[in-house]
Amino acid sequence: SEFITELLSRYYKNELGREELKLKITPGIYGDIDTSSFPSILTNLVDNAFKYSPGAKDILVELKTEKDLVILSVQDKGCGIPPADKQKIFTRFFRAGNEETRSSKGTGLGLYIVNYLVQNHRGKIRVYDNSPQGSIFEIQFYAT
Repeated sequence: SEFITELLSRYYKNELGREELKLKITPGIYGDIDTSSFPSILTNLVDNAFKYSPGAKDILVELKTEKDLVILSVQDKGCGIPPADKQKIFTRFFRAGNEETRSSKGTGLGLYIVNYLVQNHRGKIRVYDNSPQGSIFEIQFYAT
């Protein structure tokens, strides 16, 4: 809890101040993480949420526990991910849409790297629709 709060406060100070990024972090959650690679997981997901949220930004990072799981989620109200692309977004070099419709730059490696790092932390990552619009990236780790 403390590590994630400090990390986001340092990297996204302005966005937190403008309330474009909100935190809902349950205090006192501990986990066995690699503090050198874990920031890449979180910043990549938050950066993507900002990148794919045109107009007003409304991003929520939540950390909570459910039974024997620690759940970290990044929720946005952006453009969302087409259903056909949800299974492909964690593969290397995949980018949703096509070159004519994409307005953001990228290599298609970010979510591949996130998935790799999550697996190295013995976790799982999934993506869901955020009704009525946007995406929710949810990472589940086993509580220590």
